[in-house]
Amino acid sequence: MKKRLRLLSLTAASLLIAACANTSTGDANQSASDDVAKNIQVTVNGELASLDSVSSTDTPSQTTIANVMEGLYRPADNGSNELGVAAEEPTVSEDGLVYTFKIREDANWSNGDPVTAEDFVYTFKKTVNPDTLGGNANKFYMIKNAQSIANGEGDVETLGVKAIDDKTLEITLEQATPYFTDLLAAPYYLPENYSVATELGNDYGTSAENTVYNGPYAVTDWNATEIEWTTSKNEEYWDAENVDIDQIKWVMSKENSTNVNLFEGGDLQYTEITTPYVQQYANSDTLHIEPKGMIGSLEFNTTRTPTNNTHLHRAISQAFDRQAFVDAILADGSIPAGGWIPDSFAANPETGEDFRDENGTLTTFDVEAAQEEWALALEELGTDSLELELLTSDTDTSKATSEFLQAELQKNLPGLTITVRNVPLKSRQAITATKDFDIVYGTYTPSYADPTAFLDYFVTDSPLSSGDFSDATYDGYIEAAKTTDALDPAARWEDFLAAEKYLVQEAAPVVPIYQGAYASLIDPNLENVINQPNGVSQYYRAATYEVTE
Repeated sequence: MKKRLRLLSLTAASLLIAACANTSTGDANQSASDDVAKNIQVTVNGELASLDSVSSTDTPSQTTIANVMEGLYRPADNGSNELGVAAEEPTVSEDGLVYTFKIREDANWSNGDPVTAEDFVYTFKKTVNPDTLGGNANKFYMIKNAQSIANGEGDVETLGVKAIDDKTLEITLEQATPYFTDLLAAPYYLPENYSVATELGNDYGTSAENTVYNGPYAVTDWNATEIEWTTSKNEEYWDAENVDIDQIKWVMSKENSTNVNLFEGGDLQYTEITTPYVQQYANSDTLHIEPKGMIGSLEFNTTRTPTNNTHLHRAISQAFDRQAFVDAILADGSIPAGGWIPDSFAANPETGEDFRDENGTLTTFDVEAAQEEWALALEELGTDSLELELLTSDTDTSKATSEFLQAELQKNLPGLTITVRNVPLKSRQAITATKDFDIVYGTYTPSYADPTAFLDYFVTDSPLSSGDFSDATYDGYIEAAKTTDALDPAARWEDFLAAEKYLVQEAAPVVPIYQGAYASLIDPNLENVINQPNGVSQYYRAATYEVTE
């Protein structure tokens, strides 16, 4: 315990709480026995914004929600999904449009309520209802009438989702969607308790007490002002006997040096790291590097001048060295992004060729080409210089990224001045929502492996796009892939290839920078934490922790 108290580097209060909790339940450094609590502490690099699965789009919130809620499917340890509260695989109509699910009889909420079909019906309707529109509403557009409802052109009661009885859920799609069940373990498809959510209204998900849970854990300590929260084993969970860890304390910490010190002192069992610590731990069995289906990028505010200028987009896209960036700034297994869709994400349905290999590297470091586009941008804008603000969150990685880009862009595009604004994640999201920005840096990790997972981000009226990009040509490619070419795998694939080329090379509202990787320090006694390349990360349902001396 003295060792722990010497390492109170986050805040004295936070780790004192953790230390006291460990004392009361059995210190993790004491000899293990059946009655010693298995408590761990982990870090995330942003605040928990909300426990409402409909409104949450940020990674810390979705990661937490995925551990405390469970949908029809749940994440599995092989990168795929397995049955969750669904009792069995659905029956599917011959035309591939109607899915009928049976919900487990033993699936309950943390307050003892049974999980019902109505919980799903309520949540799905809430997501696409214009009055309560979810940040991931576009992921529901394959459900019948979802898009027209979200656009304010239809009655929410016509959504293709129905409770046949308490334990039978029917979902009707607009068109056959082969990857539909892959979506159903994603955080935005997780249910909310109908009775509790309707009673609390806007207060639902704003604190631990104003939320109920049907997953492996329940949030037992959090309100919207706190940067730490606790999830404890949910004894009402249908598979609780296979959940090994009793309590997880989540701490928002953006300082790698602090996290490494805490990990070395035994106060953290899991923390993501970046350079220079990845190199420092290169030969340690505590370092784990896993690929992510994630792209870090710049997005332009296309609602105003000058950041709606396509020549400006192309100039910035070619004015910095991505390889130098991943080598010098990240050094965590990340690689330069060749396009908006990452490597090893999707394969040609006929040839098996990787999407990235087939579509090639769409954006490269080329100072001469960048300066040509820069000159065209300045000419169209009627000026000889520009001052633009780069908005990012205030994590170590975001700060280092913004400094690298600022230096590279100002050096290679004469007359460009970049100012940097680093703010907390919630503040960044609030700023982009009001469109009070020029360029924003962020990352995106979809929850399923189909090109639409990335390409839907930039369709007109997408709730995901910060810059409100809208282009009829681009929309046409995506519409064709989902309608006329939906049942023709080869034609659908060609639509996707063309859409990405147009997006990255022509309109260029997004500048892909890198494809990420998980670089983490993990206590050797903590095993089986699931990090899905294209889904949930830090998923602890199957994790085990051995308490040792």
